Amino acid sequence: MIGDEAWITGALAELVSTPSLSGNESAAQEIVKRLMREAGANDVRAVPVDAARLEERYGFRTPTPTQGMFALVGSWGDPATRPFVVLNGHVDTVPATAGWEIDPYEPRIAEGWMNGLGSADMKAGVVGAIAAVARARAAGRLRGYVEIHSVPDEEDGGGTGTLACVDDMLSGGRIPDFAIICEPTSVEIATAQVGSRAMHFTFGGAQSHANMKPSGASAVEAAIDLAMRLGQWAEMPHRLIHPLLGATSVNIGRIHGGIGATSVAPDCEMEVCLTYHPNDEDALIAEIDAIVEEWREHQPPAITMEFRELHNVHPFATDPDLGPVRELARALGRDAVHPRGFPAGSDGRLISRNLKCPTVIFGPGDFNRIHKINEAVRITEIVAHAETLENFLSTGH
Repeated sequence: MIGDEAWITGALAELVSTPSLSGNESAAQEIVKRLMREAGANDVRAVPVDAARLEERYGFRTPTPTQGMFALVGSWGDPATRPFVVLNGHVDTVPATAGWEIDPYEPRIAEGWMNGLGSADMKAGVVGAIAAVARARAAGRLRGYVEIHSVPDEEDGGGTGTLACVDDMLSGGRIPDFAIICEPTSVEIATAQVGSRAMHFTFGGAQSHANMKPSGASAVEAAIDLAMRLGQWAEMPHRLIHPLLGATSVNIGRIHGGIGATSVAPDCEMEVCLTYHPNDEDALIAEIDAIVEEWREHQPPAITMEFRELHNVHPFATDPDLGPVRELARALGRDAVHPRGFPAGSDGRLISRNLKCPTVIFGPGDFNRIHKINEAVRITEIVAHAETLENFLSTGH
């Protein structure tokens, strides 16, 4: 039966066996299109990703080439009815790293787990969403109007697939009442997501022999000095520990420069990532700019520095006491919401921020097993995800 465990297993295996690195998702999207039609969608249509339009309207750039890229929107129910619920999932994956014990594109099941690249992140969530709507529709209990957005370009720091869907909804005056991002949360409800601002710094100095150090200016030491100052951002007295997201952090991910031990370094590059919370967002850029300016005041004239932003994945938070969140908890069999935090970025930020729509993250898969060798997901979790969403989308649940 469409939407049952056997269908879920077969659908996921087909998707996992189809490579879909960011920017090359078309083959996987064709499979999703067929699955949506099997699930009884009223309509399945492609939404082209127009990078120039998205940059002009939202100031958003992606590092991924978007020529020929498209999102899919499958719809069920009557668009004139409420609630309007969006289920969102991405089909692109990160590349497989060295060390896989099996072919990452050859899905295997062992002790209830399916291995394969993208199995948990997040092809399982896409399959679970489609199965849920199919089940609710087949039972004649589907309420309101549902759209499933299968999107490209999430993993590469992009998000243009979801943003194209957001733009499509805004252009059509379709504002959802609730959105569920089917990222891996071990079938728990996450109501908050961290933010992440990454920056690339380029330093210039003045080379000299190490034994004549005062006649030079070390770009490496200047970078280290700035790294230490940036690290203090996370320790500012007004920095709060978010109850769901933990403490903020500053990660110095890369410092590279200089010639060797006997030369004062004439150049250096550094990459830094700040993890931040919704309450930090308003002051973040001003505080970092202030740290950088104070650092400049203490540098010799020979030191130069330029920086550019690699990405700024904004955080978001949704009130767990909102009606749709409580309904999802009840569909999960809970008397109350036990909210979690999501420790990475997701396309939920684009829906939450641009549509002002209550948004949560809820999907199958263990976050600690993604972006790693031998990625895997429990089949029973996908079934539980589908059953919960079926309950949520059904009348009288």
